[in-house]
Parts: sequence; structure tokens; C-alpha cells
Amino acid sequence: IPCSEGKYSAYSGAIVCDLCPMGSYCDKADEPPKPCPAGVFCLEGQTTGTPCPTGYQTTLTGQSYCRICSPGHYCPNPDGNPILCQPGYANNKHGRVECDLCPSGSFADVAGLAYCVTCPPGYICTNARTAPMSCPLNKARGQTICPAK
Repeated sequence: IPCSEGKYSAYSGAIVCDLCPMGSYCDKADEPPKPCPAGVFCLEGQTTGTPCPTGYQTTLTGQSYCRICSPGHYCPNPDGNPILCQPGYANNKHGRVECDLCPSGSFADVAGLAYCVTCPPGYICTNARTAPMSCPLNKARGQTICPAK
């Protein structure tokens, strides 16, 4: 019997059609299920996979879901691994495709931070990618330039 969309027969001349399983798609009724490719997920009975939404990813084949990108990372490619936010950048939200540049007076001196760190009193933050430097005579108050007085 001919199988309907999203179903397949395990062998030629079968009288029963099986529903295509999760993690696979069945684009031809007379062929076995095919695993979903990376960056795509497949629910039960699908004839094609569904691309991971923006900010989600999976690097594995045969998946029935995509993972949301976590804080401190960004996911520009649905079939790629999450990428750590580079020094000078941070991301405190899930599902992002880019990280935010640390604002003036803050820094992220290591990769993968969810939040930029505010420049502490007595230090100067001239570069968002590096740790703050102490000011002479403890003159700075979380500023990017040490006060003259």
C-alpha cells in the first residue's frame, strides 16, 4: 500500500506504514527514515526537517530539538557550537546571535562573561578587554581617566 506523507514502509509490499520517528524525516515512503542534519530538528511524522530558530543550535544529527544559546555565548550558526563572548564583550541573555560591547567604564577581561564588570574606584578602565589598572594615589572613582586632583 502507498504510505501517506510522514510515514514509511519498512519493506516493499508492506500492508502497514510506520510513522516517521522523532529525529528523522521521511521524504520518500519507500525509503527508511533519514536522520535530521545538524542545525535542523525533526518531530514525529515530518517529511523534512525544521531549521533551528535564531539563537538556537544543534551540532548533532538525528535531533528532535535545538538547544537555546546560553548567556556568555552567542550562536550565529544553527549547526555550529556556541561561541564564547570575546574579552570586551558580554551577553546576559539566552538565544543571542551576538554579544554586546562593554560600555565605557566597564570591562570583560576574559571570554564567556554574561556581564561586563564596572570599573572599581581607584582604578582606570581604558580598554574593555583588559583588567583595570590602579591609579596613582587612589584618584579614580570608576572613571576611564584618573582625575588630576
